[in-house]
Amino acid sequence: MTQMSRAAIAPRQPSISNQDRQHPLFRLYQQHRSAMSLLLVEASEFQDWLFQYKQNLQSQKFTADARYPEFLAWMRSAKGGARRCPAGVFPHNFNYWLDGGRW
Repeated sequence: MTQMSRAAIAPRQPSISNQDRQHPLFRLYQQHRSAMSLLLVEASEFQDWLFQYKQNLQSQKFTADARYPEFLAWMRSAKGGARRCPAGVFPHNFNYWLDGGRW
């Protein structure tokens, strides 16, 4: 009889509060938790996942901007990624660049 390694057992997932369950995006989070369980890794807590989800939506909005390819070309040619932007990291550096800022 072979025994299953404890490494192959799905980790315990973060607890869920009633407030989390009431959130409109909770179903998406449940899908995320299920996927993480299948991968045998621990999912983020709901609030952490929600923050990351909103950040990703914001990034998608900015990368869909018509001037985003121009921004990327400028970043490559000016080596903008090698220097610190006064406004911070994406999408703040993109907004800074749109407003005429260069670093």
